[in-house]
Amino acid sequence: METLTKKQFADTWGLNGSLNGSKWQQEEKKAQRLCRYEKTGKTRGIRYNILEVYDIPKETIHGNTGKTPHNKGKLDKSSLKYQLAKLIAITFGSNKLMDYQTKNSYMQILGITGWNIKHMENVFDNTKYHELNTADKYVFKQLQNTQLSLNRLILEAFDLIRRGTFPGVTLHEQLFVAFNDESHDNADDVLDEPEVLYSLYKQAQAEAKQNIKNEYGTSMFFATRMNLINCECQELIESEERYQLLNDNDISYFYHKYAIDGVIETQSTYDYEALNYDGSDMLEAYSHEEMTDNFMLKFIAHRKETSVKHIDLLIKKGISGDFLNKGIMLKFADEVLDLMFGNHDTALFNKLYARLMEDAKREYRADLAESVTQGLSELNW
Repeated sequence: METLTKKQFADTWGLNGSLNGSKWQQEEKKAQRLCRYEKTGKTRGIRYNILEVYDIPKETIHGNTGKTPHNKGKLDKSSLKYQLAKLIAITFGSNKLMDYQTKNSYMQILGITGWNIKHMENVFDNTKYHELNTADKYVFKQLQNTQLSLNRLILEAFDLIRRGTFPGVTLHEQLFVAFNDESHDNADDVLDEPEVLYSLYKQAQAEAKQNIKNEYGTSMFFATRMNLINCECQELIESEERYQLLNDNDISYFYHKYAIDGVIETQSTYDYEALNYDGSDMLEAYSHEEMTDNFMLKFIAHRKETSVKHIDLLIKKGISGDFLNKGIMLKFADEVLDLMFGNHDTALFNKLYARLMEDAKREYRADLAESVTQGLSELNW
């Protein structure tokens, strides 16, 4: 169990720790979707004991206890998770032989992760977040949050399909196991007690997550964190007696693969007077590539909206940096996200990223010089 101060609690879950009273209580409610905690102490001595961190954010809890929420059972079809779920169902659902893929494979096949995300990670190799200046802190956090958001969305999309959101489409899941000799297989086919071993593995993984968090904190990229957790988990399996059963079976790790079966059922709309089909529910009106592009445009727009809040927090904290100017940073934020989802080779990416940084710095210097000149002219007047 991890115990945090209010500031640590706010920083961990991306909350506004400067708020108090009822406004801070609203922030606390946001954290309830991400973790289970108990609150102890009073005023400045308040502590948050983290009891559980959720892999997938919980649904919002309605305050009208005992009553049916007005939106119970309704789906927000404009939400990103619904749009992604529909894209997956249409792209992969068919009556053909089911093809099981990992969630990362689905993302790669759809093309919703670009090469530049990896390039951007490499920019921050062997650097520590607290040593970065304002611009680099922004890029680091935006990249980190974008990775987490994409991973969360794919899991939420699978969950929507699992719950029967699209009539005629079902989600099939298989548990796979990776062995120490790097071979992979369906867990049910090769293990005597897959449920027992998987449960034991989840315990080791939870312990590994906490160990990595204790040692490295939370400021790291999703892929980097998962690699560290996997390595730590393997060490625990090999060294701790409580996980001996996993070691005896030469198990390295477990993971899931998913397959989509069926096609979305539709009802055609026919205007008998006009003798014409209105085409309002034609799923094939756009190619899968166009649907993916449309989803990515919405996702990037969403990330740009959230970046405004982060920029406000950076400026409010007064962090020193290259261009602490909201107008310039908002323009810079848009350009960062546009570059993040491109696909360039390493050399071209490095050139584009360096130019992006230098242009923002040049604009800031010009803006600063203009402000000084204007101030002097007013004094002379």
